[in-house]
Amino acid sequence: MKTKILALFLLAILFTGCSQNPKALSLDNANAFLYETTRENATLTQKDVELFQEFCPIFVIEQKDKLYNRIGEPKIKRGPQNKLEAFVDPAFHTIYVQKREFFTQKGQYTNLIYRVHFEKVPYGLRPFQITAGKNVGLLVIITLNEKKLPVLITSVHTCGCYISMIPTNYTPPDFFPSDWKETPKVRYGERYPAMICYPSPLQGNVHPVFFLRHATHRVSDIYVESTTLIEKQYPTVGMTMVPMESLDDLPIQGEDKTLSFYYQDLSKGFVRNSLKPFEFLFISWWAFDPNVGNDKKYAPSSELRKQFYTSLNPAYWRESDLWNFPIAAKFWGWEL
Repeated sequence: MKTKILALFLLAILFTGCSQNPKALSLDNANAFLYETTRENATLTQKDVELFQEFCPIFVIEQKDKLYNRIGEPKIKRGPQNKLEAFVDPAFHTIYVQKREFFTQKGQYTNLIYRVHFEKVPYGLRPFQITAGKNVGLLVIITLNEKKLPVLITSVHTCGCYISMIPTNYTPPDFFPSDWKETPKVRYGERYPAMICYPSPLQGNVHPVFFLRHATHRVSDIYVESTTLIEKQYPTVGMTMVPMESLDDLPIQGEDKTLSFYYQDLSKGFVRNSLKPFEFLFISWWAFDPNVGNDKKYAPSSELRKQFYTSLNPAYWRESDLWNFPIAAKFWGWEL
């Protein structure tokens, strides 16, 4: 009897954040993070910079006075006992970018991948934060067709959880899941729009705006808006655009050496110091993954200890591996 009560108690804690009705954000004390400049780097061509800039997401985040709600910059330092450790510095605001092209039977596509990191998801009991841990991150992927029009907007935390794939008004009818409905979707305790609408014809200076919840950095809403209007509504913070590969070669503070943001040993591909103790305690045993919830590199499985899977069911890790984007999209119902 005691065992059953304990199990029910743990399940109640686990699903508290996923079963509640979506709550409105409090944006009176929010910041808007948007693209400001690009750090000089030979790997980014001017053409790519312009493309990344054109579709760069804007992030509006609650409670700007909390440092963990500020997009930061991953860094490496010497910690206790002279051990090297990673941390996210909220004094600097960096968005990492990567471009991938792929083909399907329906055409050629370009994925513009944007990655941001936060200092942490803070520990707390009310509300209980099962995702509590350090160096957490968020990916936004804008999928463009051959005409460079956005046809799918994907957001997912860098642990592979809370994935959302949303069509746009440029998405062809044969891409949609058979059961798709033009009504907002409630998933993981948040309400997502059924469709993201861009201007038609597509105009400059409009961007997808991601509204992020305090502490958990969960995406709570998305819509397209002009930079000008966002700047009128919220205090803005500029983000510096940096190539994604620079995360593999971060300077060690105070030294002439560099180190990857990701482990290279038995925990290959996982973000350093990103342990998620509550997810390990409550989820790892039934998800068959002791590293469940740990943030990781967006990369092929050869560079990871575990695939970048987006389904907790081990039977679907391969099909939901987001690096194999068209396969993962199909797994979630989208026929690119």
